[in-house]
Amino acid sequence: MAQYPLGPSVSLAAQLVILGLIALSMAFKGQKRFRAHGASMSLAVIIHSITIIAIMLPSFSAGIVPYISENPGNAIGLISLFHGVTGLLAWVLGIWLVASWHLSPSNEKCFKRGGAMRITLVVWMVSLILGILMYLNFYTAFLPL
Repeated sequence: MAQYPLGPSVSLAAQLVILGLIALSMAFKGQKRFRAHGASMSLAVIIHSITIIAIMLPSFSAGIVPYISENPGNAIGLISLFHGVTGLLAWVLGIWLVASWHLSPSNEKCFKRGGAMRITLVVWMVSLILGILMYLNFYTAFLPL
């Protein structure tokens, strides 16, 4: 039986939970349940923030940065770097969107941020896919790059 490191496995599981929360949130939005949409996205950003601070940043600085330094131009090194950039961008955008929703007296301004929400979702999905590729490369034999 394969041994998978706890931190990255917990992080991956959390990202899949977040994906489920995003799907649920989109269903709420489609039903015009905007408060539930905002609350579920807030929960997604909170979970994402916890995994970034507790697992991803330490892992990136301890393992990925040295790996990229030793293997410049390597495919997985470039994937890791792009994952870090897109993940950080999605995190910052998510915090901004959730904070602006919580601080806004009405939902009107939220409707004007639909474009930013879609961009954030796309950037986060790119980061998620790259993170899955990294997990498969570093912790399984499924995708050796």
